[in-house]
Amino acid sequence: MEGMAKPDARFHAPNPTYLRELLEQAGLSQSEAARRLGISDRTMRMYLAYPDRQDGQGKVARRVECPYAVQYALEQLASGSKS
Repeated sequence: MEGMAKPDARFHAPNPTYLRELLEQAGLSQSEAARRLGISDRTMRMYLAYPDRQDGQGKVARRVECPYAVQYALEQLASGSKS
């Protein structure tokens, strides 16, 4: 675990743009990240949804704030891909 940042919820930033950047850095699709974290695809989509954005059927996408534990796990996946 050398070099691994320790969790600190003061750095909670559940911004969908930041979370999407982490997925890109990790080289993971939303589905693959959800699988690795043990959450459903639907839950991951809700974390990554932009507020007030309509989906293809004209419905407003539902956004749920991503918990810090999920953000931290995505940060670790992203930092692991840089090695």
